[in-house]
Amino acid sequence: MKKNILIVLSFYFLFAFSSFASEKYNFRINGKSHNFDNKVFSNNLVGCGDRQYQKGSRKNESILYLTGTDFKIVGGIFDCSLQNTIFVERATNLVIENVTSSRGSDNPLEIRNSYVFVRNSTFKDSVTNKCVETENGIVIFYRNTFSNCRNGHDMELTKSGYAVSVFLENRFIKIRDDGFNCHGNVFLFLKNNTFSGQAGYTFRKFGKRKTCKNVFQIPKELEDSIKANNHIESFKIIKKIISLKKLDS
Repeated sequence: MKKNILIVLSFYFLFAFSSFASEKYNFRINGKSHNFDNKVFSNNLVGCGDRQYQKGSRKNESILYLTGTDFKIVGGIFDCSLQNTIFVERATNLVIENVTSSRGSDNPLEIRNSYVFVRNSTFKDSVTNKCVETENGIVIFYRNTFSNCRNGHDMELTKSGYAVSVFLENRFIKIRDDGFNCHGNVFLFLKNNTFSGQAGYTFRKFGKRKTCKNVFQIPKELEDSIKANNHIESFKIIKKIISLKKLDS
């Protein structure tokens, strides 16, 4: 009898472990603040973090999908996607803080058509692609780490309006090729970021083709607002700066 109970329990634990190992995470949050309490959410997928395995819908393949207005995401370790590990679209006044995102076959973080403030987070281990990509809107990066990717940041403008990325006091570590690549009439603001490449490769901050044409130092008013963690005011300051620069061009 004891032997039969032991066999049944063994099968139960084997089944429970197999179910857990094969679970696929796909959190979808629409305008609701959430603290993930530094819990680990890792998918078991062959090829995650490698560009040649990139496939599927960004919304469906991401571990964390974010959209909506006036909310904050804190904590959490998100790992392994065949698209973007974290995918943000049509989000306004979103704050992402203290998260770790890794091994996205496209990238660990992609942000489209949004206004986002990202701070004290880590994006890493997309070894054949970018650590982060932004498209349209305004994104501020403050005191983050981007590590072990082919390129650091890629940004583009795909519709009327503007695309702005701001990097203040971030670290780029073990970036193989390019720090920044730009597509279209985009605006890049930088100050006090540090960079290191990978052994055996030639790292270039702005890439071989130097595609980023509108690169500016972060002005003091904007720097102070970012350091005060006032993302709403920071977005207003950036809009004002961009409006003036467009008038001058």
